[in-house]
Amino acid sequence: MSAVAASVVFGLLAAAGWGIADFIAAAASKRVGVLRTATGVHLASAVAAAGYFVIVFEPSVVKWQHWAILGAMSVGGVLVYVAFYRALLEGPVVVVSPIVSSYAIILIGLAVVFAGERLSLWQTIGAVCSVGGVVLASFDPRSLSAGGRLIGLGVALAIVTMIGLGGLSYALGIMSRELGWFLPVFITRVVSTALFIPLTFAMRQWTFKGVTIALALLIAFAGIVEMGGMFAYARGTEVGVISIVAAASISYPLIPMLGGIILFRERLAFSQWVGLCITLSGLFVLALAS
Repeated sequence: MSAVAASVVFGLLAAAGWGIADFIAAAASKRVGVLRTATGVHLASAVAAAGYFVIVFEPSVVKWQHWAILGAMSVGGVLVYVAFYRALLEGPVVVVSPIVSSYAIILIGLAVVFAGERLSLWQTIGAVCSVGGVVLASFDPRSLSAGGRLIGLGVALAIVTMIGLGGLSYALGIMSRELGWFLPVFITRVVSTALFIPLTFAMRQWTFKGVTIALALLIAFAGIVEMGGMFAYARGTEVGVISIVAAASISYPLIPMLGGIILFRERLAFSQWVGLCITLSGLFVLALAS
């Protein structure tokens, strides 16, 4: 399999895992809150992959510089996850998901600046359309006419998540080339889990109130498929091209978008629908051009 084909395949696998996980996380956050959902997702995925870590880990491979970078990524990951899950909670999910998926624009920009990659004409057009669509989809004219905020909290947090996720994804791609597809993902997940647990206790959110067995299993499943998506992304960046993997993975918001429309019955202004169409079209062009 060529590097380009591998990049596309692993990017699509990442999209499937992330899309399913985000849909479940959106529903769970509305039931039991952001911190408990995020902690459950992280804990389940870390436990699920622990056995493989014991088999493959060689302490000499990870230098102190790697530990420092992975630690910083873990802290950043906690902040990004809290912002993202809160964005899903505030909604609308149908707007939040495509905004967050535009992280590929940030990643590609970093690749241009730091890795010397160059955008083609079509990549530039796709990126510009995506940014313009995000801006248009972010504004709700109905809120302004009703005396509310033009940009809701969910949308604002989605933009913050998009920027943070772009930076973290680029760093993950670089670390995967040095340490392989598994260790960067697993180590950052374990450290993030170690940060989430005391944070949940400190905020007095560590309770099983409202958590049914079915919901707990769904949250655990979300953690496993999300981490599977991260493994696919990391493997793709290890053997392929970072920008192509990112471009292929941006199809993931389609699953939570459908969930937002069907399950949560979210309704958007006409201008927001136009913005979403422009964003998705731009992301599609970006994926094809990559």
